[in-house]
Amino acid sequence: MMTLRSLIDKLKLSPLTQNIDMNTSFTNAYASDLLSNALAIVDPDTIWITVQVHGNILGVGSIKQCPAIIISEGSMPSQEVINKANEKDIQLLASQLPTFELSGLLYSLIKEEQSG
Repeated sequence: MMTLRSLIDKLKLSPLTQNIDMNTSFTNAYASDLLSNALAIVDPDTIWITVQVHGNILGVGSIKQCPAIIISEGSMPSQEVINKANEKDIQLLASQLPTFELSGLLYSLIKEEQSG
């Protein structure tokens, strides 16, 4: 299983929330900007990649017990959303990479971890 520590280090992600549990593990990732799709697919072992930055992403993250939400393409949530994520213990990470590139890199890392 891959951990957030490894993910953050290898993909140079920026933690947006406090108290990130670096030992949180996951086995899958899903990229979508449609909340309904994320609600259908994301589970407690799945990292969610999105460009959405509004507070509704926190609802999806909370309901689905998502290990972390990666906000891609340099999008940045407001401080209010970050504060609410901290209150709900939802781990937000940020990347400057396009969603497609980030997804490909994350796919490769997960497959490497599973085969190694």
